Amino acid sequence: MSQEDSITFDRITIVGPGLLGASIAMGVKDQQIANEVWVWTRNGKRLDTCMEKNWCDYATNDLKKAVEGSDLIILCTPIHTILEQLTKIGDWAKPKSIVTDVGSLKNEICLLAEKSLEKKKSFFIGSHPMAGSEKSGMEFANYKILQNKNCIVTPTKDTDPILLKEINKFWEKLGMVVSQMEPERHDEVVGTISHFPHVIAVALMNCVIKANQDDLNLAGDGLRDTTRIAAGNPDMWEQIILGNRNNLLLNITLIIEELNKFKKVLSKKDKIELGQILKEGKLARERLNDGR
Repeated sequence: MSQEDSITFDRITIVGPGLLGASIAMGVKDQQIANEVWVWTRNGKRLDTCMEKNWCDYATNDLKKAVEGSDLIILCTPIHTILEQLTKIGDWAKPKSIVTDVGSLKNEICLLAEKSLEKKKSFFIGSHPMAGSEKSGMEFANYKILQNKNCIVTPTKDTDPILLKEINKFWEKLGMVVSQMEPERHDEVVGTISHFPHVIAVALMNCVIKANQDDLNLAGDGLRDTTRIAAGNPDMWEQIILGNRNNLLLNITLIIEELNKFKKVLSKKDKIELGQILKEGKLARERLNDGR
């Protein structure tokens, strides 16, 4: 593929070069999706570090300067910062530029974006690349974390279909599997398949510590695999969990019901019912494997 065939944007700005932001920048360079990649970082000490990377053409801590000439602006900061930045960049972005984000919550972000960018010259389309790690920070960035992972794009009734096609194509060029759903539906789905497992992993780890802290070193891969995501950044997850609290409360009610089933069959020593519960869980897990 020639460079001319692969270029989609003249300049892309990554706002927040953390794990996802830096990984996206690496992918953009690798796939020749843009002529230039600019980076905004609040941390002045990271400017020189970014400029030393082959995936960064220019770095600044001036948000206006970072976004005003870009064709695609990708907000890769924490959710509360994305919300704050959306109220500003509409006045700075150039005409017909696309603004997207990587936030794990979409309804609140998309509602604010439509309000903030109404009658502005740029356009917002929400995105959620379902990639990442329990680790955080630029030092753990790797383009490969995006490949063959899901990316949910969340258009609204006012989204321009041509621009929607363009943002879908962008994520596909990074090797992601793109699907679409409304922002509110996204939060329901991701609340169940992503946010809720994090809550369970944290709760399980807290239970294990309270039950037997002294022998934790004897734990095998089962506990490690089940609770890996509990090691995620608490500040980031605090925002996500509170932001999706209504959907999570529904899921917490469901897990309490499931745990009560276990409690009931154990109290009754009901081997048949216990076997049925375990089989249902096994079959459900096999469906998860089949979906990859």
